Amino acid sequence: MTRVVFCVVLLGAFSFLLLSCGGGGSTTPAVLPPGNCDFQAGGNCSLSIQGVARTYVLHIPPNYQPNSGALVIALHGSQGSGSQFQDMSVLSGKADEAGFAVAYPDALRSAQGHTLWSVFYNDFAFSGTPPDDVGFLRQLINTLQANLHPDPKKIYVTGFSVGGYMAHRVGVQLSDLVAAIGVVEGTLSAIAPGDTRTVGPAVAPVSVLILHGDQDTAIPYCGDSTPTSTETSQEQTFNYWTGALANSCTAFDTTAPLCDAGGNITSVVEKDATNCKANAEVKFYKLMGGTHNWYNSAMNVAGQVPYNPKFDSASGLDTDNILWNFFVAHPKP
Repeated sequence: MTRVVFCVVLLGAFSFLLLSCGGGGSTTPAVLPPGNCDFQAGGNCSLSIQGVARTYVLHIPPNYQPNSGALVIALHGSQGSGSQFQDMSVLSGKADEAGFAVAYPDALRSAQGHTLWSVFYNDFAFSGTPPDDVGFLRQLINTLQANLHPDPKKIYVTGFSVGGYMAHRVGVQLSDLVAAIGVVEGTLSAIAPGDTRTVGPAVAPVSVLILHGDQDTAIPYCGDSTPTSTETSQEQTFNYWTGALANSCTAFDTTAPLCDAGGNITSVVEKDATNCKANAEVKFYKLMGGTHNWYNSAMNVAGQVPYNPKFDSASGLDTDNILWNFFVAHPKP
């Protein structure tokens, strides 16, 4: 049976909250004492960013190999935490199987008291200056590079919900360090009324995998515009990553849009862009019937929800395997 986590969005006049709820599950990570950080065995770790202690859970499988092993940074949704996301995603189980390390960082709290990443462009959700989450994640990667010694060509980032928004921001601003991002139920940006900012050029080419449910009412597939916020659609997001500001891709398996001019979802279930700069690839999968969830069972069974006929043993069948198979195929050149 598909294991899901139910989540909702609240768009208030002065807040941008993507509320993700931690799901139960059969795999619960051990609770470690605060500060019990071990770069050989993992644990609860912290580092200081501009005088602020930033925390993360570090998982290192016994079969991790320094200098050749990969590192995945996994970003939780709003109201979540690193340990909650470790449980929800069961990504540490895949790490144990494949031998990569995973870091689950914690976001800080917004003005409303909810953990929230500083994404494109939710500055108004924080009191005063928003946290430097890009700086935090850069220092986190550099710290783990110095202590775990992952292959620098095999550093990847994934995120769910607002963590997916943050994964997009990381792909734009930390693509000098990151080989690929995998986004689950997120989008590129959400802006407040009157905000005219647009996402600028990516620092370097980066491969991008996007999974999004066509029934997601929290972050609508074809975007959303309300009196309080405007969210980019999956079509706009895909076009950013394939365009001149990012990967400059020139080969597409289909030119049909994900969303039509009227903002309606089209019949396209998969879209792939190749012949991009530095051999990057941008790939999108529609999760047919999928909602705002992270799915931990097979999604290729007709009649079950969610479903995509393009998923197979090569792509992977559940979220963790689909992400990992894409990452493995896309190290930095």
